[in-house]
Amino acid sequence: MDLEILEFVIQNEHRHLAEAVAQSRSNLDAAIGVAKFLLGHGGDISQLKGGQIYVYEHCIKPIFSVPCEGVFGEDTCTGNGFVDEESLMGCYIEDDFQCQFCQHDASRMTRD
Repeated sequence: MDLEILEFVIQNEHRHLAEAVAQSRSNLDAAIGVAKFLLGHGGDISQLKGGQIYVYEHCIKPIFSVPCEGVFGEDTCTGNGFVDEESLMGCYIEDDFQCQFCQHDASRMTRD
């Protein structure tokens, strides 16, 4: 778990966090609480107990598994369909979610 990404997402209450919370039986305060707990414990998920595990699985974990928006929109990813770990922080900062393959392809198209 990349703690830098986790911290960025909760500080900015990013839409991906909000969407994960909306699809769960939890709330934003609980998700932020669990995220802060993880930040304080070096990302050690073994420290979670009870309802914290549910919140982690349904609200925190999804922010690290983000679908790639593709080169031309949904379902046009030239990679595996998800933003790779190496690109994820930059994607959150730019709020543009493309895997390395799609970033490369998009860059080539704008140059040509």
